[in-house]
Amino acid sequence: MHPEVSEPTAEWGEKRDCAQEPGVPGVEESAGDHGNAGQGGRKEEINDPKETCAGPSDSEQKQSGDSRSDACLAHQRNDQEDHGPRMTKKFLQKLCKQHKLYITPALNDTLYLHFKGFDRIENLEEYTGLRCLWLESNGIQRIENLEAQTELRCLFLQVNLLHKIENLEPLQKLDALNLSNNYIKTIENLSCLPVLNTLQIAHNHLETVEDIQHLKECLKLCILDLSHNRLSDPEILSILESMPDLRVLNLMGNPVIRHIPNYRRTVTIRLKHLTYLDDRPVFPKDRACAEAWARGGHAAEKEEREQWENR
Repeated sequence: MHPEVSEPTAEWGEKRDCAQEPGVPGVEESAGDHGNAGQGGRKEEINDPKETCAGPSDSEQKQSGDSRSDACLAHQRNDQEDHGPRMTKKFLQKLCKQHKLYITPALNDTLYLHFKGFDRIENLEEYTGLRCLWLESNGIQRIENLEAQTELRCLFLQVNLLHKIENLEPLQKLDALNLSNNYIKTIENLSCLPVLNTLQIAHNHLETVEDIQHLKECLKLCILDLSHNRLSDPEILSILESMPDLRVLNLMGNPVIRHIPNYRRTVTIRLKHLTYLDDRPVFPKDRACAEAWARGGHAAEKEEREQWENR
């Protein structure tokens, strides 16, 4: 009855199939309409794409939210990696349990915190009974937060990132201090340690007489390791011979060894109480021969050596 309507309806059906997604209820209803529903079909054709566009918009928002959350998590992970492990109270308690130490912090006399990657000393306030503290091979940049360790005898800080000796005043009973393999340029702030017996400061950046001048004030120091620094001035012997209790000395790896004529004899003579130099002992026979050499040269040294052998 209305032939002019049938062609638009079929034409609209082809467009509908291309534009509308399958499974949408509005499409099925449009397909079943009479010929005079062509205009209504066109209206539905205009409205349906709006409905189909809503889905992708939600998914894009979801993907964008997921991307932001992933970025936040990555940022947090990077922050944790930058800061590195922390010396927290929880970590210290876990470590005590792992090493079968006391859970009560004050009862422990030794704490093993070496090879952990710490960049600072912290949260040791409750460990008041410590006598030995291992902090070797970390990334510690400063000596600090040791006010509660008044009973400490041994402090091991070798292989770290220290540039300065500081904040040791509370450690009045400290006997041994190891600062080897750091970046220290000057020996300082050690005269506050009245019973310090051993100082190991090898593989640092000591160069001049002024860099070790402070050793004059360390009256109880008996063992001193200055090996593998950059000391080159023979005048350092004037500092070392002023140390009344010095018994063991290591200067290996320093240019000064080449700058002191008859190095071993000279050092033995000038440091009257030395019993061990570098890699071997100074025996009474060695000292007697060195003193004979100082008096009369090689002939006197040879005669003194023969007398020791005949005894």
